[in-house]
Amino acid sequence: MPLTSEQTAALKKQVEFYFSDVNISKDVFLKGKVAEDPKGFVPLSVLLTFNRVSKFTKDAKELFDAIKDSETLMLDEANLSVARSEPLPESVQKDDQTVYCKPVPSAATLEELVEFFGKFGPVEAVWRRYFPGAKDAASMESRTKPSVFVVFGNVESAKKFTAEPPKFGDVQLFVQPKTVYSEAKAAEMALKAKNKKPAKEEVKRTTPEMPKGSSFSITNVGEIEKFSAVKGLWPAEEQKGIRYVFTPSSEEAHLIFQDAETAAKMVESLTTRAPTLNGKIPTITKLEGEAEETLLAEVNKEIADRSEMNRGGRGGRGGRGGRGGRGGRGGRGGKRERE
Repeated sequence: MPLTSEQTAALKKQVEFYFSDVNISKDVFLKGKVAEDPKGFVPLSVLLTFNRVSKFTKDAKELFDAIKDSETLMLDEANLSVARSEPLPESVQKDDQTVYCKPVPSAATLEELVEFFGKFGPVEAVWRRYFPGAKDAASMESRTKPSVFVVFGNVESAKKFTAEPPKFGDVQLFVQPKTVYSEAKAAEMALKAKNKKPAKEEVKRTTPEMPKGSSFSITNVGEIEKFSAVKGLWPAEEQKGIRYVFTPSSEEAHLIFQDAETAAKMVESLTTRAPTLNGKIPTITKLEGEAEETLLAEVNKEIADRSEMNRGGRGGRGGRGGRGGRGGRGGRGGKRERE
């Protein structure tokens, strides 16, 4: 059945968002695909693997028809690939345009959220936030936090929204600039760390601390049977660059590489080769801020727990995720997802 005019418009808007400054600057996979071509073209066949595209169509012709008249996108001569009309800026900084909001209905769809916040100014993105390890929860309410980050189209709209927070339905919103929220969160975590009571028996650490700036997530590959399948996305000689694999759910894996430099090379290798897992090209996204801090805390705890188990004579590598198992409760904190 052909797409309706409403579906065609929604599909066009979604693809334009994928290539927008606010998204592509954070989307490691798509940015890597853009870098593969001298003119920044990405095959339509790649876009058809994205969930929020494939829910509309799996036909390249329908995708082409939806975006052919876009003012922000352009197609190649064969009409088989798409690129931005304008080059990506060297630096994209949106923190001054971003606000933290709560409470919002956990069951609200992304489209409903964009429509609501769009009443108060142009909106470039709404990043929903998820409870750690709850990606596979049965309902949206049980996996989605009642808070979001909203990226407005300009600083003025963000400041006005912050100064005059509206109600969402009958509930008054609490609003903070992202910069203020991040500073408060960092201070809160530092205070918790300072006041943390020492364990009855300190467990001697046998491995170095996990590196920062080297954490990524792998998604859109279906069921992940074991962590070795994730490592298998890289040739055997490159796998030593992976420091730790953590599986917070059956369809998502978090990777910590040896260091930031190694991470950059590994991500480039993945995006260049475009290997598949379960017949699907993986989406790899860098974890930053709260999402990275949550992952590192979970991994460090898992290592400490496993060390304690071994010291207690219970042995085994089991664990709640990490290198040895499935079903971890690690999380991504304030994550964003491609749907």
